[in-house]
Amino acid sequence: MAESIDGIFHLNKIDSAPTDGLVGVEGSLAYRIHEIEKHFHSRGRWLGKLGTQTATAWADDTLTPYQAISGNDDYGGDVNDEALVVGTDDAPQITGMVKFDLHKVLITAVSVDTVYKLRIVYGSGTMAAAIIAGQYSEFMVKFDSSNPQQSAGIPFHVQMPRLTSGTDKVWIQAWNATDNATVDFFVGIHEYEG
Repeated sequence: MAESIDGIFHLNKIDSAPTDGLVGVEGSLAYRIHEIEKHFHSRGRWLGKLGTQTATAWADDTLTPYQAISGNDDYGGDVNDEALVVGTDDAPQITGMVKFDLHKVLITAVSVDTVYKLRIVYGSGTMAAAIIAGQYSEFMVKFDSSNPQQSAGIPFHVQMPRLTSGTDKVWIQAWNATDNATVDFFVGIHEYEG
């Protein structure tokens, strides 16, 4: 559409106008397109459970899986039923990155062969506060431990917003019809410069 500036008509086309992308106005078209571009073309890392987790460090570059424990036809509600996945000291994994998100979960073992619902909880405060605020994503998994070649080896894609490295944390909870059912897994993360 032609726009008159000082009596001169200019054609501002979206394909030739410069944009600021992720350093520009949050929520703008340019911001969102740059966010999508960075998500699909960023570097990823796979994380497992840190051998001895602390209050702020939960993840490691390891082959030790995380484990979440279900409640009785509900999310696990006992202390340590949730998996501490990303603490404030765990991101960035790549120097200079300031944002991250989980994008895949690889299930490696389950204690019962029925459907699980997993909840990814995220936030800068407590897990309980994040749940009350609706800061979580859910996904369903079915893993057959007696016949794992039919379900193992393919990571599940997950959706969640970008988080701030060094500030935000991530927990994963499990829901199963069986009390104290366990699910073991690794997580894949994307990291971003801005």
